[in-house]
Amino acid sequence: MKQEHFIQAANRRLRVQQIGHIQANAPTLVFLHGGIDSIEMWRDFPEQVHQATGLCVIVYERWGHGQSEPLTEFREYDTRAEEAGEPLLDLFKHFGLTDVILVGHSYGGVISLVAASLHKEVVCAVVSIVPQMLIHDQCLAGAQEAKEAFENGDLRKKLFKFHGEGLDILFYDWINRVNSEAYQDEDCTQYLQQISCPVLQIFGKEDGFGYLPNLDLSKKHIPSQLSVKVVPDAGHYVHLDAKETVVNEVKEFFLTL
Repeated sequence: MKQEHFIQAANRRLRVQQIGHIQANAPTLVFLHGGIDSIEMWRDFPEQVHQATGLCVIVYERWGHGQSEPLTEFREYDTRAEEAGEPLLDLFKHFGLTDVILVGHSYGGVISLVAASLHKEVVCAVVSIVPQMLIHDQCLAGAQEAKEAFENGDLRKKLFKFHGEGLDILFYDWINRVNSEAYQDEDCTQYLQQISCPVLQIFGKEDGFGYLPNLDLSKKHIPSQLSVKVVPDAGHYVHLDAKETVVNEVKEFFLTL
């Protein structure tokens, strides 16, 4: 059963989809999408994870994305810690969640890790898919390719159907941040060092944004149990390129908790 909600979180109207029923004696999976993504861009991955684990799934669109409240101006700062804080806490409170497994992809993968350090009383585990804490040369090259495809290719057309009129400010909000020296200087180490719950990280070996620097950073600074899966022949959207493999990894990770 899938339900759609609009909730207030950090004084913003956010779109949320719920798959299944919240269970008092089991964790709830909360999905956080990537930098220019939306609920629909997960495709059926959340539904597949729900079916494999039997857990309730909550997927939401962050501020500025999809049908959530649009951005009105560029944000000249690193938003990862901010988005891991009050918006998630308000979402937890809205649904009465006290036991959560965060599942984040890319930008959302970083937010999920930061949130684990901030909400230790609620977050019991994290599945972080291709998190980009460290903005290295390959990551910058990948962002430049995306900018070129947006301005001169068909990426804008593809994304417009998900984000509508708010797309341009959303896209350049992301691009400007990635290219900001202040943003590049923040690798989230201070948050990684405070994580106490189990973490599963999943990477696509062919990720055009690169993965090794962020994997090395995680191994160096995450003190809790860290499991890693590198999937061959899969890219930045590893959960779509190798969906069955990733769903099984999430299921097996949940069974170890």
